Amino acid sequence: MSAPVGALLLALLAAPDAAEWPRFRGPNGSGISPGAEPLPDRLEPGKNSAWVRDLPPGISSPVVAGGRIYITALRDKDLLTIALHPKSGAVLWERKAPAERIEDTHSTSSPAAATPAADDRRVVSFFGSYGLIAYDADGKEIWNLPLAPLNNPFGAASSPVIAGDLVILNCDQDRGSFLIALDKATGKKRWRIERPQFPRGYSTPILWERGGRTEIVVPGTLELKGYAIDDGREVWSAGGLARIVNPTAFLGGGLLYVASFSPGGDAGERITMPSFEEYTAANDADKDGRLVNAEVPAGEMKNRFLQLDADKDSFITRAEWENMARIFDAAKNGIMGFRPDGERVAKAWEYARGVPYVSSPIYHDGTVYMVKDGGIFTSLRAGTGELVKQARLPAGGNYYASPVIGDGKIYVASLAGELTTIAAKPEWEVLASSPLGEGCAATPAIAGGRIYVRTEKRLLAFEVSGEPAR
Repeated sequence: MSAPVGALLLALLAAPDAAEWPRFRGPNGSGISPGAEPLPDRLEPGKNSAWVRDLPPGISSPVVAGGRIYITALRDKDLLTIALHPKSGAVLWERKAPAERIEDTHSTSSPAAATPAADDRRVVSFFGSYGLIAYDADGKEIWNLPLAPLNNPFGAASSPVIAGDLVILNCDQDRGSFLIALDKATGKKRWRIERPQFPRGYSTPILWERGGRTEIVVPGTLELKGYAIDDGREVWSAGGLARIVNPTAFLGGGLLYVASFSPGGDAGERITMPSFEEYTAANDADKDGRLVNAEVPAGEMKNRFLQLDADKDSFITRAEWENMARIFDAAKNGIMGFRPDGERVAKAWEYARGVPYVSSPIYHDGTVYMVKDGGIFTSLRAGTGELVKQARLPAGGNYYASPVIGDGKIYVASLAGELTTIAAKPEWEVLASSPLGEGCAATPAIAGGRIYVRTEKRLLAFEVSGEPAR
């Protein structure tokens, strides 16, 4: 590791700024506010909101750094990076990415899905329709790196991370996955690692400082991997993950945690694939040894044709079929804790119930908390994985936003737009339930005694006083 990278990373990991929330899920992706300011129980627009700002749609989360809030959005066909003032919500500037075409996305996603990363001098945005773009705090473009088109019909969603003097991006896609590190001042490539064994995935990396070395931790299909930050070399891996991984890994109590869930990975509900010979004998009408969409009957394989067709040439080959069959056979849903074990990691525990699909769990004071679709909220003892409490929240439905913690409270929003405040203790209890007035897929940010919540068409700031900005 170079001296500047090491020194800056140690400072970053040791003392996060309470006035900043610089990346997806805040300091090192923890979801934890380092501030001690009081925060409200109820987050009710028009009652205790400091301000409300209309925004173009998007599902990226707000970040706060250098006296700016940054967020991305899609207006018509324009992909935007927007800077706002934290105190008033005034729009300071917006800039358009030079995308030639807008990528296709899943119906629940958006071309503005990745959360930007920022420090006191710059913001870096990632759009699957274009690539990476860095602006200074006043909106002047510093550098850009085109990466499109990417090979993911559901769209890109993993967010960039600023780490010392690097910008790091993981981009797992159906073919051509990679992990890249750039010089944050110039955008020049420091290193790039190919990840051919990882098809589509959406997890954002975190940093793990151990044994005098900083590692980049990235979960993906079936495996969790650690990479050295100085050159990207793989230093360890651990198996046991799901077929598609959305949540971000997190740290706490000396352990590393990761949750992963994907349909077909639960015991008793597993998806299996017949042999290629058996399937083509029944369905390969022209007997050319490969399958087109019209030859695949309705069902699980028809629904996943685009995923099976890894190179997107409109055919499923034997190699593509057998690779996906291997993944289905090995996939396993659950949340796991890992402990350092010399150069490697070792599984400390695992738990299989109530595991989220999209939302990332969170660690606080010896307890892990997570929310599953349906509003099933779970607390586990972080050291052992032992269940403490599992119950349903007042708001059901799906949960894409991740929980965040500040002032001893957990805040988690449902996709339908009901925000629940929960006491952050092992035997947790619901403190309040607040309707936001519209859907919410973005993770809130906590900085400087305020909570910033992005809904379908608005950004809202809440604080204890709730005095409207003047």
